[in-house]
Amino acid sequence: MSKINMLVCITGEIGSGKTEALKIIKEQGYHTYAMDDYIHEIYKKGNIGYNLIKKHFGSEFVNASCVARKKLGKLVFSNATKLKKLNQLTIPIMKSKLKEITEKSMLLFVEMGIYLYHESAFSKYFDKVIFINSKKSLKNKNFRKKITYLSKFPTILVGKSNGDIKNKQNSNYIVVDNHKNLKVFRENILKTLKIFK
Repeated sequence: MSKINMLVCITGEIGSGKTEALKIIKEQGYHTYAMDDYIHEIYKKGNIGYNLIKKHFGSEFVNASCVARKKLGKLVFSNATKLKKLNQLTIPIMKSKLKEITEKSMLLFVEMGIYLYHESAFSKYFDKVIFINSKKSLKNKNFRKKITYLSKFPTILVGKSNGDIKNKQNSNYIVVDNHKNLKVFRENILKTLKIFK
């Protein structure tokens, strides 16, 4: 187990392999945290997320036990103003959670898809960022822009176009390829973990 103390973000498009990456990392004995699980928790009845959604979006977006996420998602992803409102409500809660997490002295991998779209809000909490680059991601114009943007910074590429990852340990951004199959993706994640030894 690594003695490094840092917070590492795992991000990428929906369906890129973030959850699978976190699972592989956890299997190797590392500490992991899924921000989506936290959102599920705060969206339960009586919790802060539930109360905020009910107050700002209306009781039709909550049910007897939790926020009606599917219904809320349908609304916000078809209405930019509503999405902005949702982010204004939830981003401060996530930032508060990250602040709490950073106070723990450990190497922790945090799966957080929203980082991809709100880097300016979250970047100060993370020491390194792992982007999962999948076939689906390459079809997305925004993700292609992000990969181009990363080329301006020290970046490690692990997978399809990777070289030797040794002597690149100061790079803040790590792009992990997930174009082939689960076996190759797993190998790429294991290569990435060498950086944290």
